[in-house]
Amino acid sequence: APALRALHEDLARPWTVDALAREAGMSRSAFAALFKEKAGDTPLGYLTAWRMYRVKTLLRESPLSVQEIAVRVGYDTGSALSRAFLRREGLSPGAWRQSRGRPAAPGGA
Repeated sequence: APALRALHEDLARPWTVDALAREAGMSRSAFAALFKEKAGDTPLGYLTAWRMYRVKTLLRESPLSVQEIAVRVGYDTGSALSRAFLRREGLSPGAWRQSRGRPAAPGGA
């Protein structure tokens, strides 16, 4: 619970399994095993899924650019976010936003 709380409160932080384990007060290996058992996903798999959920929410509900969203959810660049999003969703963030009827952000999405 402490690790999840920290992850959710600071999504933009460059999280590692070691850092999450420290938040939980556990060893890296014990934390990773327990997390997988309880959450059904690896810690970094969960982190990526949560980031993508937040990306979709921000694409749908805000006019923020892909670059601005990237920074908010922990990607260094809009390009890095776009690559990760394309891998998981099968289309770019801009195309996903347009398919939901939202206009592109000013200056490109």
